[in-house]
Amino acid sequence: MLDGSERMGVENHRRAKEFIENVARRLTLANGESDNRNARIALLQYGGQSEQRVEFSLTHNLTVIADSLAGMSYMDSASSLGSAIIHAVNNLVMSQGSRLARRNAELSFVFITDGITAGDSLEEGVSAMRRAEGMPTVIAMGTDTDQEVLRKVALGDTSAIFRGEDYATLGKPTFFERFIRWVC
Repeated sequence: MLDGSERMGVENHRRAKEFIENVARRLTLANGESDNRNARIALLQYGGQSEQRVEFSLTHNLTVIADSLAGMSYMDSASSLGSAIIHAVNNLVMSQGSRLARRNAELSFVFITDGITAGDSLEEGVSAMRRAEGMPTVIAMGTDTDQEVLRKVALGDTSAIFRGEDYATLGKPTFFERFIRWVC
């Protein structure tokens, strides 16, 4: 999930999109719909309480991912992480009570955020992620992140929080490699 809040800015949004594409290129994506072993990814960009945009649903198709990222615009909005998690669970993970992700697949939620969000719905969102058996990873950019929010979203696992001074950190090889080792 990508935070599209006004604090991010257009240049940092570009850096985040580039990071997401690099991650997709590095992961071993599924060879097709019947491949039950390899990765599929989805992307939700979020802003305010009712501003969530599915940029692409669960896919293994690198062309779909790259084209979606290229066409993705910056939201420049508020930030409501809780409602974004709920939206992701209801629209990317589950649909009408059925799981869209492969059965027995590890479900990773990766959050790219500045760690500043509206407090409403955060507990409900984290509970929805737990019910979906999601494993969170938080990429927190900036020096004034809300540590309590980061801990809640990471389900208390501080080793699942990757910090960077600014969004330029996403382009650093050491940061990228450490993140890839974590998610793989």
